[in-house]
Amino acid sequence: GPKKVVQVSVVQCQVFVTAQKSGSKKSQTQRSSIQDCYKKMEIWSLQDLTLVDGRDPDVDDPCFLLHFDEVRPITAVSCSAKYTMVRALVALSDQYCQSSLNLQNFDYAYIKPTTYYYNRGDCIVLSKICLYACNLVCLSMCPVADAL
Repeated sequence: GPKKVVQVSVVQCQVFVTAQKSGSKKSQTQRSSIQDCYKKMEIWSLQDLTLVDGRDPDVDDPCFLLHFDEVRPITAVSCSAKYTMVRALVALSDQYCQSSLNLQNFDYAYIKPTTYYYNRGDCIVLSKICLYACNLVCLSMCPVADAL
């Protein structure tokens, strides 16, 4: 089939202000689709992305750099959002570009968790559930002293 081109867009939120009618107690609302709320500022091809630089993996910093023909600084709303966006870029690159995205200065455990990471997390949750269950059983066996 035809090769798909993945585009990376930087968007800016557009705020719509609706005027109120004088003497009216109800304000007018304007319904719009999500595409109407954002304006595309820049568009690049994912294939042109040569490097994603997290700047410093040891600092909780929502900023990172996308290296296209020029370096584009990007600021996410949080560090978690930064990693979510990078995981999405990695998945898109793997699926549509059939190449690994070049990453620098990221904590790789949060980008591509290994099966060990998932299994360890599942074991910790299961251990906590078992501990809570044991505590409940022990508490239910304890005699309750009368306060009288």
